[in-house]
Parts: sequence; structure tokens; C-alpha cells
Amino acid sequence: MQDSVFLYNGQILIGSIKGVSLGVLSFDDKDLKIVNVKLYKIKRLRADNNIFRIETIANDVYYGTIQPSDKNGYISIVTPEKKARIELTAINVLISMDKHFFKRLNGSVSLGFSYTKSSQIGQLNLSGQVGYATRHIENELSVSSLSSIDTSTFSRTNENVALFSNYNITPVWFVAGQLNYQRNLELSIKKRWQQIAGGGKKLIVTKNMTLLAMSGLAFTQETSTDDVNSGLLLEVPLILRYNFFQFQHPNLQISANQTTYFGITQSGRIRMDLNTSFSWELVRYFYLTMSPYMSFDNRPPVGTASNVDYGLVFGISYKF
Repeated sequence: MQDSVFLYNGQILIGSIKGVSLGVLSFDDKDLKIVNVKLYKIKRLRADNNIFRIETIANDVYYGTIQPSDKNGYISIVTPEKKARIELTAINVLISMDKHFFKRLNGSVSLGFSYTKSSQIGQLNLSGQVGYATRHIENELSVSSLSSIDTSTFSRTNENVALFSNYNITPVWFVAGQLNYQRNLELSIKKRWQQIAGGGKKLIVTKNMTLLAMSGLAFTQETSTDDVNSGLLLEVPLILRYNFFQFQHPNLQISANQTTYFGITQSGRIRMDLNTSFSWELVRYFYLTMSPYMSFDNRPPVGTASNVDYGLVFGISYKF
């Protein structure tokens, strides 16, 4: 038996549920392929042929099947121990326990380009993220690149790659790890490799926002544009990850990651990375994005003219 979604406008979708994140149900329809449906538009939902991990904004966690409720806008979750009724918009995260790898993937890809005749310099920005979750572990890979193009050269100005994984100990506490690669020519960083291990807590979980905090220990190695290697550096990171979504007046999504590093090996050194993304839906699956960013280092490599880098990037994003 396939999953079914009944909308308030009378439309019925038949296929399989991929998951729920940030108030949106991702659904693989047998005729329309991948469809993203906002939870408040769903009247009834049925998926009693598969097991799901369901987290609510009340920090309850269920493992079970989904059956229609006798009240519109609600579902009944059937577990081996009990049956619970919850409001659809109270779902924070829903993960299918389907064994197929690609059915658990969700993410976005963004592309932007700007050029001015006066400077004869073009800027190309690429970014993307993809998420994959299992029963206890959530993974997210994010990539961003900002490059400059003039009449004779191509320069990779700013690059960031991050793989974040967290293991849920309780509904609010987790242990996590992160692998980072960075490049920032404005701060004279040719390449920086970093591993972070630690733990954190989900501080805020509501119907339209989440905020989590994490700290631990960071192991960092960086090479300057003068090819000077720092050796192994120890730092204490403080990470904040924030998500907000609103689907009416206007349809807006905000995500922000802020990390502050306090040096141990280099006592007194403080670094900060702040990345924010604002997304407005233009048409189904396509979003206009505006992404301000800022990096700060009070002790950048010797010879660096600046200790801060910032910018504003525009692009078109496709979410899947």
C-alpha cells in the first residue's frame, strides 16, 4: 500500500513520504515525482506501510506508522506501545526509515553571477546543501564558493565545505562532529582544515523556528597565502544554528550559522564565521536567495592587510 496525502483543496497525492523538515512535507508522487507540500495545507495523511521517526515541537519522539485522524489537520501515530494523536503543524522533523538511500536525501543548490562593465570583473557564486538522516543520526553537507573572473584570471576567493553529523541522545541533547575546509584570500588563508568534536542542545523548537547550540574542541591546521603552515592548533568553538520559516505573507525561510572560536594554542586569538541565508519562493521549487556573510580574525596570518571579510551574495536556488 502506498502513502496518501489529502489536501484541503481536494487534491490527493499517491506515492511515498520522504520526510518533513522546516514545516514542509517532501513527497515522491507516482505521477508528479517529488512534491513539497506545506504542512498547514494537508487535511489528512496516511502512511501505515512504513516506519517513521517523528519529532514534535514538544520534544516528543515516536517510532511508528501514520494513520488518518478523525480530526482534520491531525494524524494518529501507531507505535508498538501506544497510539498518539498530534497536529500536523506540530511536527518538527519526520524521517522515513525506508532502506533506500536516495529516498532519504533532501537539499538545495544555488547559483548566482554578477558582472559590471566599469570594473570588468565578474563574480560567480555556487552553493548547495544536502541532508541525510537515519534512526538516530542526522547528517548535513554544505558547500559554498565565491570566485572572481576578470579579463585574464580566475580567482577562487572564498570557499567553505562542512560536513555536520549529530547523534541524538535524548530529544534535546546530542553529540556531534564536524569536518571543515575553508579558503579565504581576504584573510590570507590559502586553506584551513578542521575537525570539531563535541555536543549540544536544542534550545528552541517551535512551529516555525529551531535554534541549537554546540561546543567542544576544534583541531585546526591552516596554510597562509605565503605557504606558512600553522601546525596543529587547538580551539574551543561555540556554534549556533538557527532556522526560521514562514509560508504566508511572505513565503520566507531564514537559516543562520554562527561559530566563534577561542584559541587555546594561540591564547587570545578569536575567530568568527557568520553565514546567513534569506530565501523567498518565486515559483514552486525555485527561490531567490540573499546571503550575507562575515569572517573575523583578530590575529590573521602575518602580513594580512585586513582582519575582517564580509559580503552579500544573491542567487537563484532550487530545492529538492
